[in-house]
Amino acid sequence: MPIENDDESPLLSCDSCGEVLDSDSVRHTSTENVSCDDCYRMCEHCEWSGTDSDSWYTVDDSLWCEGCWENDAFTCERCEQAYNGNRTGSSYIYQIGTWCEYCTSDDATYCDDCDEYYPDEQGCARCGDTIGKVHQYSYKPNPVFHGQEPNGLFMGFELEMSLGRIDNSIFNTATAGVIPLENDKVCYLKSDASIGDMGFELVTHPHTLGAYEQATDLWAYIENLRSVFGARSWDTDSCGLHVHVSRAAFKSGAHTHRFLTLIYKNPKEMMKLAGRKNSRYAVFSDVYKPDEWGVPQFTLRDKIHGRAFTERYSAVNTLNDYTLELRFFRGTMAKSGILAALELTHAATEYTRNMTVSDVKLGMLKWEWFASWVESNNGLYPNLYLRMAKVPSVSLNNREMLNA
Repeated sequence: MPIENDDESPLLSCDSCGEVLDSDSVRHTSTENVSCDDCYRMCEHCEWSGTDSDSWYTVDDSLWCEGCWENDAFTCERCEQAYNGNRTGSSYIYQIGTWCEYCTSDDATYCDDCDEYYPDEQGCARCGDTIGKVHQYSYKPNPVFHGQEPNGLFMGFELEMSLGRIDNSIFNTATAGVIPLENDKVCYLKSDASIGDMGFELVTHPHTLGAYEQATDLWAYIENLRSVFGARSWDTDSCGLHVHVSRAAFKSGAHTHRFLTLIYKNPKEMMKLAGRKNSRYAVFSDVYKPDEWGVPQFTLRDKIHGRAFTERYSAVNTLNDYTLELRFFRGTMAKSGILAALELTHAATEYTRNMTVSDVKLGMLKWEWFASWVESNNGLYPNLYLRMAKVPSVSLNNREMLNA
């Protein structure tokens, strides 16, 4: 609004707050209104400008005008956060409303029979089933660490399993059993297309070896899936057991190098112990690169220093930011089998921790040395020790090996 001024050109006042403005502080909105700096607003989605008297909304921590809000945003009725609908997905939850993709993944389950999403705690209202809590494959909650370990040696595992040919009601009852464990941040379930419609993977939060030994409810649930619902992992064609060990557990790059060398230089024993051949999902051959003559040479350079040049489907996947993932174990529903895999990971980490260059030259990364060390520490690694004794005579073609 112009204000008469006998000495100078007309002054302007802010149309929102009435403050008198000099020429240097005048701002004009998209609708040609006059505004001061304090009242001026600009939409961070379309750059339309207005004043604080207009309607504004916060979307993904950005300021949006009313038009953009109506056309391109939505509010999740679960977490009550506003999202940009062009970047964040949403789903309609039956008789409840719109949820963002994060709340849908965490707290809802899709029912194939009636083509609807339902809250986990409610279940399918039409089919009358209790919906199990199986998250999408991309689900990854913040980790909760169990136990105490001076070297930071925490491990998590992913156990793939299949329930075979069962109906949805039994499947949902089986998977609903994980809810108290998930509430206690012990483990959760995720879908995995490679397993099949009635398959999923059980993923644990990071535990110390001692914490796993005391995880009574976890082992009881896995055994219940096996004995009551017929879950199988060992005697399937696609299920594996993956163990993650925290990168923080390694004191240096040299320690990581020794750990990887121990595994990759003893592939026959490692595969026999794990019950899985050189699977395309866990190859041991990725550490051999051709030299200038085309002759394959053993090198861990890409796995340690050039992670962009290695691959996920390795015996040890080094692409994760915070963990190394041992992928070469065959899946098993047996507590002793899972603990043996965890103990092997723990033992390999500790065995190579303080090893010197002289120790390596002496041959301490050979299987016989490592096996002898495990034997001398059999009280710490009882499940691993019992299985290692079978390694020389075990045939990988025998499905009864270390029977799960």
